Amino acid sequence: MPETRKVQITGGSTYIVSLPKDWIRQKEIEAGESLVLSVRKDGSIVVSPEREYEKKANMKELDITGKDGKSLMRDLIGIYMAGYTKIDLKAEKGIKPELRRVIMDFTRMVIGPEVIEESDKRVVLKDLIDPSEFSQKKGLRRMYLIVKKMYQNSIISFQENHDELPEEIIQRDRDVDRLFWMITKHYNMLMSNPRLIETLDVTAERSLSYMLVSRSLERIGDHAVRIAENVKELENGFEGPLKEKIIEESDMALEILEKSVEAFFDGDLEGLNEAIEMRKELLKKNDRLMSEIKQEKKENVTPLSYIIESISRTGSYATDISEIGINYLMSQ
Repeated sequence: MPETRKVQITGGSTYIVSLPKDWIRQKEIEAGESLVLSVRKDGSIVVSPEREYEKKANMKELDITGKDGKSLMRDLIGIYMAGYTKIDLKAEKGIKPELRRVIMDFTRMVIGPEVIEESDKRVVLKDLIDPSEFSQKKGLRRMYLIVKKMYQNSIISFQENHDELPEEIIQRDRDVDRLFWMITKHYNMLMSNPRLIETLDVTAERSLSYMLVSRSLERIGDHAVRIAENVKELENGFEGPLKEKIIEESDMALEILEKSVEAFFDGDLEGLNEAIEMRKELLKKNDRLMSEIKQEKKENVTPLSYIIESISRTGSYATDISEIGINYLMSQ
């Protein structure tokens, strides 16, 4: 519960406020110890023990004894996204070659972390990217352009029965993941370090909106991959009116995506609302197409249903971006 404390003056010019005794005991703060006072843009002040921040923000220790490769990779990505800048990996009986390969794969998958110390029983990773050198906005714009191109190529592969494009789309999905992890990590770093947010040209609310939009874009990228994978499952020579209708639906989903993202960046409330309204017509088209595919050859029904569903999901995630934009604008 919030507490009220009176401001007192001592020595004629020094203003002081007492701190809650329970909080002091909980944080184990000793007399003479330094505290960090961070003035935020909204005028509030955040008080935090300096040693606690350093421990939380800079170092994460992980005992990887008994870990398998997949669980270790999940742990590393989670630690990275949480905003830790240093990861200390240990195994009392030595790090297995399989886990060492996973650690190296991780450093190639994400932006920033590199091995700075290594022995039989220990590997230390350090993030070499200065947070002030990364712009969430620029990263999000880059992410959008990649996802948009992935989606366009997935539809081209469907339209032209293209055999090579799907593999290229799957490869680009890794770039999308890297940017999504980086944007999420940046947000969590800002939240854990009140001092950092004051040095960057972004508010906590704006940073959150960037992170939420990146999540929607990452999912649209996943659906572009799903479309590409199911194109390969279609029987050769699939043509006809149904194909044209699916392409028409895909064009509408792309239009919603473009309108949502551009309106989000421009702070265009009218454009954000227009994108949301467009989704109603997209859902109607989707329902009609799902009924029509039942008349197709048995071999094509399953891949076509996945393709149509992914197009619809693309439109839905695009309107999620519009809703995030509206929520942000209304909070200002």
